[in-house]
Amino acid sequence: MKNKNILMQIRYCAVFALVTVLFAGCSFVSYYDSVSYKNLTDLKGEMKVVFDDCMSNTIAGEKGLELLKSFQTKSSQAYEYENGKGNNDDTVAQLAIIRDTVGELLPRYEKNVSGGPKQCKARSEDSVVDASTGCLTSGYCKAKWKILEFAFDIAISTENLKIKSK
Repeated sequence: MKNKNILMQIRYCAVFALVTVLFAGCSFVSYYDSVSYKNLTDLKGEMKVVFDDCMSNTIAGEKGLELLKSFQTKSSQAYEYENGKGNNDDTVAQLAIIRDTVGELLPRYEKNVSGGPKQCKARSEDSVVDASTGCLTSGYCKAKWKILEFAFDIAISTENLKIKSK
């Protein structure tokens, strides 16, 4: 009878130890979150449409400005959501790049909206003009999209890896 009680206690201790180890091992990386994945893929899709228009020189006026401001708000919200989860440095870093890249774009675009389309001219290669002024040219939009696309791809891949490690 004594041996049976001792064996039972050993089993309970072993199960408790196993559960403790499993829970302790899961706390170093943020968990997979379908909201995070949806935020990232939705934001990437919306921004791709805007930048495709920009690369075709069709983004213009107040409508374009509102699109960019909306994206800046959404990317800031996604950043705050990810930052609040904790143990999520990789995704937070990529969302900071996305948020800051759009933040750089807005003042330049606002200048174009207030200056009108006739004032918007592409600069020559040797032009010494403040980089925060001027047009959202095709080349500028293409370069900014490459930065954004890379940041989105890393953040989305990071979320996908969380599924596999679950």
